[in-house]
This record gives sequence, structure tokens and C-alpha cells, in this order.
Amino acid sequence: MSSYDLSVIAPCLDESLNIPELTRRVLNVFERGGLKGELILVDDGSTDGSVELIKELALKHPESLVGVYHPENRGITDAWRSGVGAARADVVAVIDADLQYQPEDLLRLYRTLMENSLDVVQGWRSAVGREKGTRFHVSRTFNTLLNKTFGMDLQDNKSGYVMAPKEVFEDLLTYNGNYRYWQSFIMVAAHAKGYSYKEIETLFEKRRQGESFLTGTTLSASMSSIVDLGKAAWEYRIKRGKSTVSEQFLNKHPVEAAPKARTVANAVRWRTYMSTFDQTHWMITKNVENYYESLRKTQWLSA
Repeated sequence: MSSYDLSVIAPCLDESLNIPELTRRVLNVFERGGLKGELILVDDGSTDGSVELIKELALKHPESLVGVYHPENRGITDAWRSGVGAARADVVAVIDADLQYQPEDLLRLYRTLMENSLDVVQGWRSAVGREKGTRFHVSRTFNTLLNKTFGMDLQDNKSGYVMAPKEVFEDLLTYNGNYRYWQSFIMVAAHAKGYSYKEIETLFEKRRQGESFLTGTTLSASMSSIVDLGKAAWEYRIKRGKSTVSEQFLNKHPVEAAPKARTVANAVRWRTYMSTFDQTHWMITKNVENYYESLRKTQWLSA
């Protein structure tokens, strides 16, 4: 087990005006929450002096701040990958560097993850105090499209304020499609891959310093997101279908001594038993069938 409790990953693109405040607040969160944590600042090809600033802060906080540097802009998803690769904790979180998501909510995400034994916790952007301009309404519309397309019911499906065990986050970042903005589908990936998740309401404030990389590109970004939605529907809904974590693992690491197939008589007996399960076992969830099948398939795996 790692000696670190939490690694917070923040992609940075020309965020020199926000990095000092982000650093101060995240490190204060670690102290207040009694966590041994680290802030991983991933510079994604900045040209505003962010690199030099991150290096200076890394020297000032050698145990709690790590700098990762991309020589050119590679996008948020690649920045997340680089951050996860550098993370020393068993739990990672991703947050934007512009301070619209509030670092203080990290403690609520962490507590929710730990107390509920979840795979993923997402902070959804509250409408309280939020600027309701064009981007807000575009985001709400896209949220509806995501929920309808993938059979989900999240308040803010595309929110990028997410916390998960490191190995879970690494798996979420494994995809096949060529996306422009894959970060919008992180909860779709969690849903499709069978991970347990929960969302909690978090504050989302107006950017105070600098400009977003999406400034002036709302229309083109929206069109690209619609194209990405089609690719995601193919990868996560049509091609994959909903699977469990154990099924994914077995696809990558098949067992040599697979369980024997049921006989016709046993199959009929099993289906008859499960068809009456709700009436005869009303205090037990019917999801027991899924758990049983998972155990039946994975019992032959080595340690």
C-alpha cells in the first residue's frame, strides 16, 4: 500500500494566474483533512510561464507537489494519463486548474468514496451561484443527450471533477475511439464498465483569472462533442453492452480451467428458480444472480 492517501491531478494550460491559489488551497485541504496527499500539476504545453512556476512550487513543496510537463498541448485526457502515471497514492482525483471546481470539496468526495466503498465519485456542478450563459445551457442539453443515449440518470454526466482508486481510473482511461473531447464520457465509461458510482453536489464558480481554452469555440466544440457522442455510443453502448468488472478482467485474462457449462436440465432448473426469486426471497436483492455468476466464472483465477 502507498504511504500517500490521495493524489490530486490538475491539467494546466496557461494557468499561471491560478496555479499559486490552487496549490495553496489543495495543500490546505490535505492538512485540514489529515491526509498525506500530493498535488500533481500537469503542464500541457503552456506558453505563459506556467512551467517555471510549477518547477518553483515543486522545489518549495517537494513532498506534496509534483510537476509533469508536456512539451506540446496534448489535451486533458493525456494530461490525466500522465498525472495518473506519476501518482503515488492509491486514490486519485482530477480537478481543473481554473478554480471553478472548489478544492475544498475534495474532502467530501474522499469521504463519500471511502464510506460507501465505491469505485467512482463525481462532483456534479450545482446551479447555485453558477453563471447561466450559453455554455451552461449547452452543457445541460449535452447532459440530457448523454443520459438518454446511455440509459443513465446523472445530474451532470460530463462533470470532470472525479475521484477513484488509481487502478479504476487507469481502466476508465482505456478506450479505443478517436475522440476530440473524451473527458466528457468519463462517467459513461464507468457505467459501461460496470463500476459502482455516486454523485455529490459541488459548487462551481465563475473563472476569476485567465481564459478558458474553449473561449470563443462554443459552437465548434459542441459540434465536435456531437460527433464524439456517436463514437461513444458505438464503443460503450452498441459494441460493448453493459458488462461487469469481472467480465472485463476475464476477457483480458481468461482462466485455463473455465467452469463447465450447465446441462440443459440444470439450466432449466436455474431459470425456474430465479423466476420465482422475488416472491420467495423478498428480503434479498435479485442482483444476487449477477454476483453468483461472477463468482462462478472467477473462482478459478489465481491470486
